[in-house]
Amino acid sequence: MKILYLDTETTGITANSAVIQFAGIIEIDGEVKEEFNIRCKPHEGADISEKALEVTGMTLDTINSYQEPRKAMEEMESIFEKYCNRFDPNDKFILAGQNIKFDFQKLYEFYTRLGNKYLGSWINFKLMFDTLSVIQALQLVDKLPVLENNKLITWCNHFGIDLENAHDALADIKVTRELAKILIKILEG
Repeated sequence: MKILYLDTETTGITANSAVIQFAGIIEIDGEVKEEFNIRCKPHEGADISEKALEVTGMTLDTINSYQEPRKAMEEMESIFEKYCNRFDPNDKFILAGQNIKFDFQKLYEFYTRLGNKYLGSWINFKLMFDTLSVIQALQLVDKLPVLENNKLITWCNHFGIDLENAHDALADIKVTRELAKILIKILEG
């Protein structure tokens, strides 16, 4: 099984917000094959929220110093092609993450904005592992408590997972993978 744990940092939550950081862990059959941390400048005319910059601890000068979006996509695809055959419909990554629907949507918008219609060359659109959805399902059957919120940091604290640099995509995805492993054990329980 090929899993791509993915997290993004963005300039906001609108459809015109830009992804400024992609971080991921590629795991194949339970073994980590590669980690990546790709930063890119916002696309022309992107919505940039002051709150989003505050949350990520970045400035306009910092994000505008990153590589162009097309270069970031090419860097990401050069990593993907090491592990997947873009032409084999059965050789795709399963996306995993905390609230992965948001990150998938941002990745899809990123590809679309660049005129690339081939995200499905790498990603299995039919199967995703969302730690948030699993947490909520386990709460419904009383296998997990209802906490004050379902933020990643809250669940990391609950399970004793150390999250040192919240809202850095690479730090977030590393702990998300740890959280996923715990949730899988509960599901197998």
